[in-house]
Amino acid sequence: MAERMTERKDGILLAMSVAASTSIEGGKMVGVNATGFIVAAADAAAIRVFGVADHSVDNSAGSAGDKTCRVYSNKLFKLTNSATNAVVVADVGKLCFIENSQTVAKVPGTKGIMAGLVVAVATDGVWVRIPAGMPQSAAHADSAVGDDLATLKANVNAFYAKLRAAGLIYTA
Repeated sequence: MAERMTERKDGILLAMSVAASTSIEGGKMVGVNATGFIVAAADAAAIRVFGVADHSVDNSAGSAGDKTCRVYSNKLFKLTNSATNAVVVADVGKLCFIENSQTVAKVPGTKGIMAGLVVAVATDGVWVRIPAGMPQSAAHADSAVGDDLATLKANVNAFYAKLRAAGLIYTA
């Protein structure tokens, strides 16, 4: 048996490539888009929240990957609590959702983008643990009362397909 020296990173401060035509503001949440480049976190399709930008970067005139931004991840961050969809103490241990790049909400917005796990709620913000690449599943409509068995089966299978695509479950 031979030992192997495996390179590693602590996963706390990562240099990540910025998306084309994008500006990142320091201290705000960022996520990776469908192509793997970072953008400002938003309740928008195909964004997986990754952490908080360490500094501002202006790649508004650049191509994807022309600039990098240091991103803190796998840590606790104190974020702004939503004024209209506030996270409360009873939500500790539950997921919270993106309202904008600095604000979290109790329930999902239009696209249901998860920010992270609520750890504490303070009068001046919400402490959220953001893992690198918070998994996201596409939204899925509820079944309706009166759906026949074939429709229910198709709905459940479509739901499983979305979870598989997001990497949340796997087919054995």
